[in-house]
Amino acid sequence: MEKMIDELVLYPVSIVGTGPGDPDLLTVRAARIIRNADVILYDCHTAESALSVASITAAVRFVEREKEVVQAGVSARNSRMVELIKAYYNEGLRVVRLRVGDPMMFGGANDDCRALERLHIPYEVVAGVTAGAAAACTYALPLSEKYQSNSVTCLIADEIVDNFALVRDAAKLLRHGSVIVLYMATGNLERIVHAFLQEGVSAAMPIVAVSKSGWPDEAYAVATIGEASTLRASGKLREPVVYFVGQHLAIRNLPIEKLPPAEALSRCSST
Repeated sequence: MEKMIDELVLYPVSIVGTGPGDPDLLTVRAARIIRNADVILYDCHTAESALSVASITAAVRFVEREKEVVQAGVSARNSRMVELIKAYYNEGLRVVRLRVGDPMMFGGANDDCRALERLHIPYEVVAGVTAGAAAACTYALPLSEKYQSNSVTCLIADEIVDNFALVRDAAKLLRHGSVIVLYMATGNLERIVHAFLQEGVSAAMPIVAVSKSGWPDEAYAVATIGEASTLRASGKLREPVVYFVGQHLAIRNLPIEKLPPAEALSRCSST
């Protein structure tokens, strides 16, 4: 009698967006996939809040990021992460690779996708809520205005090597009513503002900063382009900070926990 051997089932790797930090902002699909995972891998501590929905039987591993290497204009990093994904995948385990925010927003998951394609490992990418989207909804920031503005531009501004050419081009959009969302911009904020002003953006243009969007210690500050230096001076904004710039911006709503006590009581009494 021939011995029957069960064929090993291999599951596609799931690259899951965890949102900005609040596990309540996980999509239903993301939460389900994390909950059913056998192995969860991540390389950014911001993603740890998503582990609250993981199974107690799941193997959870933090993988230190390696130094980024750019070859032929393509970023390659974290070979250790890829090695672990491959090993667990070949064991027939459900592997989840966590990515903060939305995996495809700034190409963070591109490295994972390319590596898995080279290894012929099937994968899926699960959308996440970006910090900018979460912050805009929390404070009811109008990122566009019907019949006046139809575009939102998101920029990473931590490393600027082109004499702010991209920032200067974005300034032209501001003059048309668009909103610019700046990520990782604190270190370059003063020079970005200077470039905006040089390109003719009004010093009265509103700028809203939201710190640690989706976290319990989230904070916000409002200023104008001409007063942007006061945002850092306030001392209440901790990284990561998302900056919104645009003529139609205004804080239209505050979460009840951020209201003055009398106003918060009044709102509770009216519900």
